[in-house]
Amino acid sequence: MSTLTTQTVSVTIDAAPKQVSADLMNVESHPEWGTEFFSEGVEDLGDGSWRVNIPMIGGNARMRIDGNEALGIIDMYIAPEGVPFGAPLPVRVVPNGDGSDVLFTLTRLPGQTDEEWQAGIASMQRELSRLKERHEAR
Repeated sequence: MSTLTTQTVSVTIDAAPKQVSADLMNVESHPEWGTEFFSEGVEDLGDGSWRVNIPMIGGNARMRIDGNEALGIIDMYIAPEGVPFGAPLPVRVVPNGDGSDVLFTLTRLPGQTDEEWQAGIASMQRELSRLKERHEAR
C-alpha cells in the first residue's frame, strides 16, 4: 500500500459557515477569488460538471463539486477534458464561533517537484486570503 503527501491549508473567516459553504459549492464564484488557479469564467456543461480554464493543467478542464453544504463537506473534482475524474480535493468548512475555518487538503501529484509543490501551497494560501477578504468585506 502506498500513500501520497498531503498538506491542509486553512484560513479563519469572520463569516457564517453556511455563507462560506454556499460560496464554495458555487463553481461560478471560484474565478472571482481563485484568480491564480482559474484564468476565466466557467461554463455549465449541463451534466453536473463545468468547463473551467486552469492554466496549470494546460487549459480547459472539467470541474464537479459534490457535498453537503449544511455540514460544510465539499469535495471538488477536477480533470483535464476527456480524462475521468480522480480523487477529490476535500474542502471542509468548520464552525469557529460565529465564523468559519476553511480547510483545503492538497495532494502532491506524482512527479511534482519540491518547487512546484511549495508554489502550489503558497498559491492556495493566497487564494484563501482572497476568499477571506471576499466574505469579510460583505
